[in-house]
Amino acid sequence: MPQEKQSVTCESCGKAFKLTGYSPHCKSCIKQACREREDNAYLGILRQGVDVDANNIDNILVKHHPSTTRPSEKVPFVKFAQGHQPRAYKPDVSTDPWYLFRSHLNFKFAELALEATLSKEQINHFLKHDSFTPNEYTDLHSMWRAASHCMTAVRHSSNSVLLSNHTQSSSRRNGEPCEFPVYCHSLLDWAFDLLKHPTMGPQFVFDAKHLFKFNSSTFVHFIDEPWTADKFWNLQKGYPVVAQLANLPIWIQNGEGIRGGHVVGWLLISFKKILGTIEKESETGCWVKCWDGLACCFFPVVLILSADYEEQAVMALVHGIKSNFPCPMGLVPRNNISKFPAQCEIHTSAKVIKTTEKREQILMQQGLRDIDNAFFIVANTDVYCALSWDWLHANFVGKLGDHLWPELLRILDKGGHQVAARVEKNFSMMPHWHSLNHFDDALSISYTDGQKFEDLSKLVAFACHDILSPVEKEGYLLLHCLHAYIEFDLYTALELHMVHTLVAGQEALATFNVLMQRFSEKTENVKKNWNFPKNHMHMHVFDDIKAKGVTWNFSTKPNEKMHGPLKEKYQRCTNFQNVAEQILQVNHLELVSELIHCTITNYDTNTRSPDDNDADEVKQEDFFHVRLGSRVKHPLMLEAVKQRSITNKVFFQFQMKLNEFLNRYFTAVGKTLPGGKCIQFQPNDQIMEFKYIKVNFESVVDWCQYMDHLQCNPNFHGCSHYDCILLKTQQQDIFGQLIFMFQCVVSEESFPLALMQPYDALTQPQLVKDVHLNLWRVCEQPPKSAEFFLVHSIIHGVLLYPDHT
Repeated sequence: MPQEKQSVTCESCGKAFKLTGYSPHCKSCIKQACREREDNAYLGILRQGVDVDANNIDNILVKHHPSTTRPSEKVPFVKFAQGHQPRAYKPDVSTDPWYLFRSHLNFKFAELALEATLSKEQINHFLKHDSFTPNEYTDLHSMWRAASHCMTAVRHSSNSVLLSNHTQSSSRRNGEPCEFPVYCHSLLDWAFDLLKHPTMGPQFVFDAKHLFKFNSSTFVHFIDEPWTADKFWNLQKGYPVVAQLANLPIWIQNGEGIRGGHVVGWLLISFKKILGTIEKESETGCWVKCWDGLACCFFPVVLILSADYEEQAVMALVHGIKSNFPCPMGLVPRNNISKFPAQCEIHTSAKVIKTTEKREQILMQQGLRDIDNAFFIVANTDVYCALSWDWLHANFVGKLGDHLWPELLRILDKGGHQVAARVEKNFSMMPHWHSLNHFDDALSISYTDGQKFEDLSKLVAFACHDILSPVEKEGYLLLHCLHAYIEFDLYTALELHMVHTLVAGQEALATFNVLMQRFSEKTENVKKNWNFPKNHMHMHVFDDIKAKGVTWNFSTKPNEKMHGPLKEKYQRCTNFQNVAEQILQVNHLELVSELIHCTITNYDTNTRSPDDNDADEVKQEDFFHVRLGSRVKHPLMLEAVKQRSITNKVFFQFQMKLNEFLNRYFTAVGKTLPGGKCIQFQPNDQIMEFKYIKVNFESVVDWCQYMDHLQCNPNFHGCSHYDCILLKTQQQDIFGQLIFMFQCVVSEESFPLALMQPYDALTQPQLVKDVHLNLWRVCEQPPKSAEFFLVHSIIHGVLLYPDHT
């Protein structure tokens, strides 16, 4: 018999470990416990003299809807932030989560076969292995068929439509209805599947609330999720078609798989087939037993419609861009569509339904079609209020991609090949940055991806600021417009809005509109028409934010991202005949697979044995909110670092500066110097170099945690890469560039340090174009002025563009 495993319990954390893993864990655990004690002591000092009943900075006031009968409450910010984290649950461990596949191995193979789109012959070949319970493809197919009932599938039906004479084929007699296949998913069944799921159910929010943050003098209202906005508050009384649940947080509803958008219909002739699944329940309500075993009554409504302009025109039944009133939301004449009137009449479903006498004539004058809107059958739903500003198609692919960017290319082309080459060189000189596209041939490529246009908009002012000077009046005015566009887009992209950011966003939009009016009057391109609907749709964005939450709640980006996987299923999983049913079947099985996979993950997390804690043995260099990485294989002697100063002056007097910094630090924090003597490193002492660092920081915009990935590497993918940072010092926060990161040891205590080139030298007087483009210049100190600092003084990374003019 194999020897029984022996384990040891850690006295600090109480976890059990194998003997081989106990010693490495013990060192890190003791260090972590010391840090926690220091942090708790520091927090205790901060809490002294604080009145818990008083209004403290950043306290959150939660005002619940009157129908909940819950009083308003003040919540400390830390507790409020914790409430926004995913809610955990304890799974049922009495049943294996893969029970429908008889074993975990069977499910993993079935999941692999589905992901790899294996054919029947390939699956039969693999199933010859003795480890698998199914013997052939039909057995595996039966397992999938049984598992598919975990979630409600799409249903197939037909729809009869009587087409007009000019749309019928010559082989069909006039008046004979046409039959079209319809694939429809019940909206209620889809929502109830998630409500009953033990992981997703706890994430739902049903009660509207208004949130306020204390800013030292008063509580300021802010908006993020749909249930914090006005429309959710007012509602509470007691191609592929993709749907999302507004009751789920943004990070869930914009995610992928079972948590994100769901295909609920396919190539429908009548949208009523989908809405009909909630028609009755929207008036009478429906009862469902949720994840927690409690039965609740729900009244479904359509809160948000996320679509581009062409799709919105169909939903609102307007005649489109050439109608008298092309806006799907309000009555704005076509000739004034690019202007932003202070007041305009907004469409409502109630007004359209009440239009009875001379109905067709009145609706046509307002640009509406005389057709009963499918959304009218859903109670408490106003299609015109549900229509939302489309961030992707209105800004990146629309205003920038279709209009501003072509105008920039035209002006640069007019300047000749050398001008265009200089702009492309400026684009290529932009430092690489995590999650930001880098452009080496920015002007030579035709773009269709909204993400590319979004990244181009962030860089264009830096690339053109020294090319389009005030002397070039048309180009400089366009650059001014591009800068105003960027500021307006920044406000629309915020993931949390307060009263002052909404006001600032409206001011940025007004400035952008004034500049665009001026450019349209002075441009040499007289053929260009700036009077188009997507230009006008900007006026609705901040009203939509107040009503439905931030723009991420009604962004079309998640929907557009689903087109790629559907196309891939068409290419890999169909025989190119009657493809709708095949695609939807594979899509359904993928959702079922992810559902089971998530259940298994939660099951494993809650049943992990003590021996699985070996992951804690992996040494990680964590220091407060930063983590060092890419450690070099061998330690570096200080003598070797000194040799670098021959070619790079930033390493000048490296050893002496390091000694001075550590001695000042020990004195400042009250640490006892080793042996009571000043720290004096010797040339043969060793340090450990690192080339990468992750920095966690709290955003001042939405108070959430974000992460910067920073490089300090002389050879990162074949190029040197030294990122810039914002650093906290005793005097002020300063900018700088990472030069060298390392860890040294003093009296068995590790100190993570970095050498930085400060960017706090005096700058020249601000230029006029810097004021117009809101550019902020910083200047580096001489190389010999490089300074040491502790890496936990880094606030976050910054992207600084080098100006070589």
